[in-house]
Amino acid sequence: MSCAQLFLQTNNPLKMHEAASGMQWNLPNFMCSITSFTFFSTIYTSSLLLMAVAVVRYVGVAFPITYKLLQKPVYPIVISAVIWLISMGHCSITFIIQHHPSLTSKNSSICYENFTQKQLEVLLPVRLEFFFVVCLIPLIISIFCYVRLILILYSRPRISWMQKRKAIGMALGTLAVFLICVLPYNFSHLLGFFQGKSPEWRYYTLLLVGEILSTSAFSRCMFRINLFFYFQIYIISFLIGLPANLVALYAFSIKIHHSPLPTDILLLNLTVSDLLFLIILPLKMHEAASGMQWNLPNLMCSITSFTFFSTIHTSSLLLMAIAVVRYVGAAFPVIYQHLKKPVYPIIISAVIWLTSMGHCSITFIIQHHPSLSSSDSSMCYENFTEKQLEVLLPLRLEFFFLFCLVPLLITTFCYMRLILILYSRPRISWMQKRKAIGMALGTLAVFLICVGPFNFSFLLGYFQGQSPVWRYYTLLLSTLNTCIDPIIFYFSSSIF
Repeated sequence: MSCAQLFLQTNNPLKMHEAASGMQWNLPNFMCSITSFTFFSTIYTSSLLLMAVAVVRYVGVAFPITYKLLQKPVYPIVISAVIWLISMGHCSITFIIQHHPSLTSKNSSICYENFTQKQLEVLLPVRLEFFFVVCLIPLIISIFCYVRLILILYSRPRISWMQKRKAIGMALGTLAVFLICVLPYNFSHLLGFFQGKSPEWRYYTLLLVGEILSTSAFSRCMFRINLFFYFQIYIISFLIGLPANLVALYAFSIKIHHSPLPTDILLLNLTVSDLLFLIILPLKMHEAASGMQWNLPNLMCSITSFTFFSTIHTSSLLLMAIAVVRYVGAAFPVIYQHLKKPVYPIIISAVIWLTSMGHCSITFIIQHHPSLSSSDSSMCYENFTEKQLEVLLPLRLEFFFLFCLVPLLITTFCYMRLILILYSRPRISWMQKRKAIGMALGTLAVFLICVGPFNFSFLLGYFQGQSPVWRYYTLLLSTLNTCIDPIIFYFSSSIF
């Protein structure tokens, strides 16, 4: 597995040169074939090796006697050799496509892209096979092995909690690699086969492989190169989110002044949450521009982290509250009339703010408590010590359930019931039904795109005993929350 990663990393400078040249291949053509062959074969080797590791772990626990017989080094060496031969054999298609007399293309300015019709006739069926052999089958086998492994471990009381936690962390880590790194790229093979061409977004999925699948020193170098990308995301979120939320703040303030409704009060709080997030976003831009080094006072780091995370978690709880209020208004109109007084949504909003801010006060405790504070202050709320992780990881697990899973389940239930109720009433106009669907889809998008990945890093980090390397990437998705929320405002309120 490490050898596969090293091969992938030694290949990356050539891919960097390609990107720096505007995706034009200025090197010799045979170098393109070697680069493509190495790049893809290491990706497929990694997924098959992950499956093999899962099988070995499962056999070791479920069939200990058989495992003892298979502990000789010759067996894993043979398995590794077979895996390398399978992936390299399949990926030899890169040489065939580019050098076979009947398939070669005159256009060599782009490396292993812009295929001719003849090349696609050969390539697309092979890619379909790739999807099944090196993605779907390994994924199914890995899931089966790890689920069985965890069940067996939990049925044995003598095994320590630490071993059980490691097994769960390993299972979630493998699943994350397949779902985030391997599956999107291989899904492009499946879709490309039925479309008869390579999907336009295929190259973007390769970035996931290069960024998340590898964790070597070169990957950290790539992380620094992509700081400009982080800066761009922050800038886009700020430029779109700030004016949109200021308009929403003005509109809700006028509406509440004349006829306050529970939904409008909750949406006003959501707008305030987004604006607080956007106010501290320039400090995150400064951090990205400084190479992720925190050059401001340490107290500013604590305040920034506290505001940054508390507004994210406040948003998810407020979205849940809006869903509940909308559902109660449609399903129980009599009860809703009694609860329309402004005092109720104000109390709900206050409880939500106190809950999220109370939980996120951990940012001050971690960085300023005498027994936990770290002398290394070059990075803001990163690179935690062992003592800090002992306090932080269990709390993050609670965050996952309290601020992500429970709100997601409640919100999904409420909007499904709301849509069914609206569609069962013929007198309700199509416009109202469309708004309900738009609101549900917008809220679901926030949870799945902005809230879910970030909180999943908490779950995975708890079982791995450390913050996942890719956690910071999920924060970029959370910043997009400020751009999606105005869509929810449009569908949720009669103002817009």
